[in-house]
Amino acid sequence: MTIAAPSSSPPVSTPRTAPLLVLAALALAALSLLLPWALAFDPSAWLVWGRDTLRLALDTSPGPSWKPLPVVLTTPFALLPGAAPALWMIVARAGGLLALAGAWALAERLAGRWAGFAAAATMALSPWWLFNTALGNSEGLLAASVVWALVAHLEGRTRTAVVLGTAAGLLRPEVWPFLGLYGLWLWFRDPAARPVLLGCGVLVPLLWFGPDAIGAGGALGASKAARGTPSPGSAGLESVPALALLRDTVDMVTWPALVAAALATILGPRAATGRGGDARTAGRTIRFLAAGAAGWVAIVALMTQAGYAGNPRYLVAAAAIACALAGVGAVSLARRTAPGGAPLGAAVLLAAVVAASLGTLRGQADQLTDRPKAAASFHDVVAAAGGREAIVRCGALRSGVGARSFVAWELDVPMRDLGARPSSPGVVIRARSFYGNALEPALAHGHRVLAQDFHWQVVSLGCSG
Repeated sequence: MTIAAPSSSPPVSTPRTAPLLVLAALALAALSLLLPWALAFDPSAWLVWGRDTLRLALDTSPGPSWKPLPVVLTTPFALLPGAAPALWMIVARAGGLLALAGAWALAERLAGRWAGFAAAATMALSPWWLFNTALGNSEGLLAASVVWALVAHLEGRTRTAVVLGTAAGLLRPEVWPFLGLYGLWLWFRDPAARPVLLGCGVLVPLLWFGPDAIGAGGALGASKAARGTPSPGSAGLESVPALALLRDTVDMVTWPALVAAALATILGPRAATGRGGDARTAGRTIRFLAAGAAGWVAIVALMTQAGYAGNPRYLVAAAAIACALAGVGAVSLARRTAPGGAPLGAAVLLAAVVAASLGTLRGQADQLTDRPKAAASFHDVVAAAGGREAIVRCGALRSGVGARSFVAWELDVPMRDLGARPSSPGVVIRARSFYGNALEPALAHGHRVLAQDFHWQVVSLGCSG
């Protein structure tokens, strides 16, 4: 594995400006909560796990696969249960904004400010960024950790790169091979960094496998959860999962951005006219980044073929690097075509990305409107059904599989068994699926509707009163 040597050029971010950038992202993320918002399934589960951790009752067996970093944050957030969802959303959305800034910084370093602008805008317009950032998923944090780790390495701040890489490694296991190889390289290159490497090397397995061993009855609980039934749209549902995963890669990045990223790799040293040192070193960096992104996709494809879900979100780190390279490729080609053509190259790339992703973005916008409405109406429906205490007192509480983390958080009940088969006596909180119009779970006749609106239905199965 060849890693481009850090350059001696001035850093994009310094220890003084980095906190200001983080604070600005947090402030913008907080302001975004003035608009209606709602958390996705996974973030709601992380809130439940944070609350359970405080109560020494962590149970990781229900819900999504375990991710340590979100729960490290949601555990202290649970001290303020009324504010915990908003606090997590601020962190997640700030991560998305920092990912944009990181893509800008990486591309600018390689090919100038227009490449940086094109990279950030390409990421913002890609099918994954807005949707996942708006719903509080961890993909923005993952992308930010990865791209800023790369920037830190290129600026010579290798220990910062290790720390950021470790943060990414606490979000996705696909990071581990890259983090391990980088740590091995740095171990011999900089002996003074060995305490940091040892600390990070202990932290990753401890936080990944320790809580699962306690909370799920086995250290491989996250792996088992990831090999469960894939969510709709996952490559694991296709006849040849690896090929479906490659198709998802094109959809995630968009074909114009992939073409532009390939151009950056082909042009090599001639693509690099930014602040990343000499052209030959920058050209090696471009090829190394392209190889790393391709390697990430290959790892996810192999895991998907081996039985893992292959959710498109698993590709986000590779997509973030591809966005940075796309900005480099589009601007570099434009410069070769006409002097001063960098703005035109950026504009052509963005127009093509918009055309390729517009349909997906429209569908996502509809969901981003519906989810806050569903979240806002939940407690009204619960109140109309008699209130939380009456519902919990009735018997077995069940909900739709996709709504169980939200129901568990909002009603302060364990997530375990919420998605199990309904039983009598009990109450079922049915939710309208975002992948269709049906209420989940499906029920036979013989139940009594206690309350309902468009998004929710509370049903009694043999409860008196």
